[in-house]
Amino acid sequence: MKKTLSLFILLISSLSFASQITYSNIVDLSQHKGRTYLSLMQDVIKPALDRMSTDGFNVTSGQQAVSALKKVDSKVASRALRAAGSAAKLKQVADSLAADQQKVNFYDLPQILGQKGIGSGRYDLSTYLALVSGGGVAVKINSENTAYNVNYGSGNVDKDEMTGRSFGEAPGRLALDASDKHYLEILEAYVRNNGENVEYFYRSILSILINNDTSEYGLISRDGQAVATDFIAVYTAEQDRHLMANLKSHPWDEALLEVTLLSSFHAGQSKIMLMYNGNFTGTTLKQAPGCDTSVRASKNASLTDYWQFSKSTDPANCNRSGLNVGRQDFRKLGAAITSHQRQKNPEIVARVERHFKSSKNRGNLFAQLSHYLINFNTPARLGAEDLELIQDFTAFLMQVKADASTTDQFIVATWNGTSNDENSDDEQSSDLELN
Repeated sequence: MKKTLSLFILLISSLSFASQITYSNIVDLSQHKGRTYLSLMQDVIKPALDRMSTDGFNVTSGQQAVSALKKVDSKVASRALRAAGSAAKLKQVADSLAADQQKVNFYDLPQILGQKGIGSGRYDLSTYLALVSGGGVAVKINSENTAYNVNYGSGNVDKDEMTGRSFGEAPGRLALDASDKHYLEILEAYVRNNGENVEYFYRSILSILINNDTSEYGLISRDGQAVATDFIAVYTAEQDRHLMANLKSHPWDEALLEVTLLSSFHAGQSKIMLMYNGNFTGTTLKQAPGCDTSVRASKNASLTDYWQFSKSTDPANCNRSGLNVGRQDFRKLGAAITSHQRQKNPEIVARVERHFKSSKNRGNLFAQLSHYLINFNTPARLGAEDLELIQDFTAFLMQVKADASTTDQFIVATWNGTSNDENSDDEQSSDLELN
C-alpha cells in the first residue's frame, strides 16, 4: 500500500505545472545526479552567478514586469510596488530600461534606478526586476519546485558576501524570499505536525546535498515541499557566500543545515526546549536588535530562537542577525543529542560515523555532517558505500525524533550548566533577514 501511494504521488508530481518565471540560466538537478551539491555549486551554479554579476541581464518590458506581479508571492509583489511607487511607475521604469537595450547588473542597476526617480526603494526594485527578468540562476528541483537566485556578487568586491537574494517557488506558493524567522516558523509548523512524512523531508534534503537526487521530493507533503525548497534556495545563497571566502569564513550554510536537521529533535518533543545562552530551556526572550539594551519580555521557546541578533556591542555590528549568531548553542545541543544517542543507540551512531574520516567536531554528528558536506576534501562524486550516508543519517534523525522525550531528561540531568568549547567564529549576519 505504501509503495502504491508513493508511486501515485510521484505520478501526480510529474504532471505538475512548470516554473512560473522564465529563465535562460536553469540548473536542473535531475541532470546532475551523481555528484555532491558543493561540487555543483563550484562547477556550475556559482560560475553562472558570477558571470551574471559582471555580464548582467536585459530588463524585461514594462508590461511583462507588471504581469509578473501575479507570478510571485503577494509579499514580493507588494514590496516591488512600494519600491516603484505604483504599477504605472514600475511599467514606465522597466520600459525605459528595456528601451536602452543595455545589460545591467546588480552593481549598477540601483544607481540607474535612482537616476530614473526611484528613491529608497531602488534596491528592492533592483531585486524584483532581476527576478522577473531572468537575471540570475534558477535551480530546478522538480516540475513544481524552483529556487531563483539573483543579484549575487562574485566575491571580488568588498562586502560581496552580503549580496544576493534567493526565492523559493513550491506547490501552492509562488516565489517568496523567506527571512530567517519565516523559514524557522514554517519549518517548526511542518516538522511538528506531519508525523512520519518528515522522513521524506530529511531524506530528500540529504539526497540533494549528497547526490543531487530528487527522486523522492514529491513524497514530501505540499507544505513540506515549500519548507524544503526554501531550504535549498537559502542554502544555495549561503554556500555561494561561503565559497566567496573559499570556505574560510562565513559558514552560514553550515548553520542553516545543522539547525534544519536539529528540527528532527524538536519534532518529537511535547514542548519545545533548546539551548539558549548555554542552558537547555523552554523559556526564552523576545528578540530585539543587539543595540537595544531594554529589558525584553519572556516567551515560550520556538525554532525562531535559532535566529538571533549579534551579541556585538560595536554599533556597526550590533544590529546584524542570523542563524550563526547562536552557533555555540546549536552546536552544544547537537553534541548533547549525539551523546545521548551514543549511549542509547550506539549502533546507529556507529553507522553514521563510519562515513566521516575527519575527527573534527567528533561528538556532534550534526556538525560532523556539515563539515563533511562543506569540505573541499570530500570527493565530488561519492561511491555506493558513501551514499549509504543518506539512509544512515536519516535513520539517525528519525531515532532522534522518537527519543526526544528521554533526550530532554538526559540533557537536563547531564548537560545544563556545562561549558561549551565551540567558538562562534563568525557572528555576521546570515543575510536572510535582508531578504
